[in-house]
Amino acid sequence: MESRHPLVDIFVGREKEIDLITSSEKSVIVIYGIAGIGKTALAAKLFGDAFWYQMSEGDSLDYFAWQVGLFLNTLGYDALLEYLRAGGREERDIFELILDGVEKSSAKIVIDDLHKCRDERILHLLAFLSEKLDKGKLVVTSREKPNLGLNALYLRLSGLSLEEAYSLVEAKGVNISLEEFVKVYQMTLGHPLALNLFSETYVERREFERENLFDFLVNEIYEKLKTDERFLLQFMSLFDEPLEYDEIKELCGKNVFSVLYSLLNKGLIERRGNLYFVHDLIRGFLSEVREVDEAKFYSKYIKFLLKKNNTRDFLKAFRYAVKLKDEKTIKRLVELRLRRFKRVVQDFSDSYLNVLSTIKDNPYTKEELASIYFQKGFFEKALKLWLEIKDELEGIHKADVLSSLVDVYIELNKSDESKKYFEELEKIREDMNDAEVDFWYFVELTKLNAYLGKLEDALESAFNELGALKRLNPYPELESLVLLHIGDIYIELERYRESLKYYSQALDLARAYSLSFMEHLSLSELSKAYYLVGNYKKAVEHATEAVDYFLKVRNYRRAVDALAYRCFSYIALGELEMAQKDAEEMIRIAQSTGYPLGWAGYIALAAVENLRGGNFKEYINIGRERLKGYPWLYEVVLEELSRIFDISSITAKS
Repeated sequence: MESRHPLVDIFVGREKEIDLITSSEKSVIVIYGIAGIGKTALAAKLFGDAFWYQMSEGDSLDYFAWQVGLFLNTLGYDALLEYLRAGGREERDIFELILDGVEKSSAKIVIDDLHKCRDERILHLLAFLSEKLDKGKLVVTSREKPNLGLNALYLRLSGLSLEEAYSLVEAKGVNISLEEFVKVYQMTLGHPLALNLFSETYVERREFERENLFDFLVNEIYEKLKTDERFLLQFMSLFDEPLEYDEIKELCGKNVFSVLYSLLNKGLIERRGNLYFVHDLIRGFLSEVREVDEAKFYSKYIKFLLKKNNTRDFLKAFRYAVKLKDEKTIKRLVELRLRRFKRVVQDFSDSYLNVLSTIKDNPYTKEELASIYFQKGFFEKALKLWLEIKDELEGIHKADVLSSLVDVYIELNKSDESKKYFEELEKIREDMNDAEVDFWYFVELTKLNAYLGKLEDALESAFNELGALKRLNPYPELESLVLLHIGDIYIELERYRESLKYYSQALDLARAYSLSFMEHLSLSELSKAYYLVGNYKKAVEHATEAVDYFLKVRNYRRAVDALAYRCFSYIALGELEMAQKDAEEMIRIAQSTGYPLGWAGYIALAAVENLRGGNFKEYINIGRERLKGYPWLYEVVLEELSRIFDISSITAKS
């Protein structure tokens, strides 16, 4: 979770602005003004206990939502984090959950440097929060005035007053008369960063250039720096984001502490928590004089980031690999994503897409772009890219594309093409002897066999998936998913007792590793299996846990799946009032989401009314009408209901 507050060692003035902010009843505060004018310092002074989010150009709504979700979880609100962990990506849901979490926890959030934001959805989120927030607090700093609606307090920062500016340079240890300082003030117009730099260059009765004063001041300081100070300053100006002390030490050497703090004291480097950075204004000057080897340090930084072995730093490493335009490094990182960071294309698809889209005509970035398009359901777009690059790749990259082609052609109902690329995958797998590729091979074999109706063969290859997984690094989420697939195949084979065994194993594994989504997906599948073996009380028990969770994380499709089996189980148990409530909930979800299984609630209501001796005809007619576009689903619903109810009593008389 990212939340590093800037340190404000010296703060003077701004009494008027502080009074405006502290006396305002607005829940959203916008502080805007030119670079270096003191926006961040003012926000840090007043909101030191807030969650601090530093905006970067590559940030997307999905990444921002994860960071806010992690923060809200520390305050006892877990709904947003659970929603994201369960695969939720709906913009409306994310907006509402962030609002709900901030309100219920009375959270304070500061978003620094909003002008760097390139994702319009984040701006829409902030405008949404501005209209709705009451108990929470949102503070935004930006060089440009954002349009967050009428319910925000907009505060434009200008330079410090003469008195405030004089107090600042005095606090910095400068001994200057007020008369002499007036000339300096007229040139700086009270700009805090310019005043800080002036304090470092001040020599009594010295004349300053009026034209381009800021660059003049920076140059004056720069010329007086020692060689190691110049080097460190140039090095840090290479990076768009703040660096941790350990990162600086790793990349520049062990004796960096004194140099870093010398630059910090001179005002050339700023600190935010344990992060250090060069202000954008100073970075602009340094870009003209920089002599350090950019490629060398980017390469070292990438290696250091990858040692951290987390998704956030992987994405950062990939961004610097793209800056290098080094195809070998990009190739290596894509392989690392395939082997270690498998969920990047699901959990951070937009952030990853932003990085990948900045480089053209690279087969490895195209490989990843296609994977993201496939995850988003743009099958034809993904297919076009995979076909374009498949002959340019080799090894695991070729295997990835071939397995993906098998997948996408199954989705497009083109079995001949799917079988063609599966044969190519089979050949490359034999040549590679790679456990990862073995796993992909068996996954696609299972899918292909199931698609072709070869269930016994699908079952065999699913067990081979488990075997291949054992040869990889532990991946409990994937293992529990394979166990569920085995259970599903046993259901299709009508071997319900055996399905219970593997659904239960998936549940145990998910609970052992605290995988909430997989735990409740397993509970939902178990409720189905218990229904099929006639243990309706167990079906209700497991479905109830699943329903509560999926409603909480707004996964309404999964919620309806579990509701359907709980509803039918209640009918079997004769608990008609409970069955009616579930049926009505299914209908409500169908009305709001359009998920077709929800309309089966009308068929359940028809069964309930029939058992009560009431008028069921209207319900069965509505159910049939709503599902007429899904005739196969209508038949499946009737088949499942027929296990515990004589459906002819409602279908024949309707």
